Amino acid sequence: MDPGSPSLLFPLRLSKPDVTVPVPATGEHSKADDRAQSPALTDRLSAAPSPSSPAPTSPSPPQHQFQAALVAEKYLLLEQVEGSSLCRCVDVRTQEEYVCKVVSRDCSSLLQAHYRLDGHAHVNPIHEVLVGDKRVYLIFPKSHSDLHSYVRARKRLREHEARRLFRQMAETVAACHEQGIVLRDLKLRKFVFADPQR
Repeated sequence: MDPGSPSLLFPLRLSKPDVTVPVPATGEHSKADDRAQSPALTDRLSAAPSPSSPAPTSPSPPQHQFQAALVAEKYLLLEQVEGSSLCRCVDVRTQEEYVCKVVSRDCSSLLQAHYRLDGHAHVNPIHEVLVGDKRVYLIFPKSHSDLHSYVRARKRLREHEARRLFRQMAETVAACHEQGIVLRDLKLRKFVFADPQR
């Protein structure tokens, strides 16, 4: 990629995931940008109040409010993942949880970069691509926290663990470079865990 191309914006996995075949990109969906409240799934949201609920009477710090959005009558977009540009989302048919990145329709270089790395053990695969009138919704498998949060919680890592994680990070960045992909915004939050055991 040339230096002016957009940076790659996807989570990098830190342990080998199960073999997953990504679902090919789908065509135009007429209702991809429909937005609707879903009271049945809103009950799953424990941290955020309903947008229509009254303000709390006791003095407390303001909570981030959001409205759930239904995309392509399939995925319910929920709150943004802390420290990330991704949103939590749920498949309304299966109740399976994913994460979603909402990008503009001019995202061909981003999709090309993802498909060049398709099948790499340490790169989070695209599960599904939904194309709307104004936006594209990239659906990824759910991750289990990120390296930034993990390091902050642990305070320090033993050398053998740090070496194992760093090796995976370096191998992933090298694989990107071999495919001509430049990662311009490289930070610990971009590295996520593929399984709860970390």
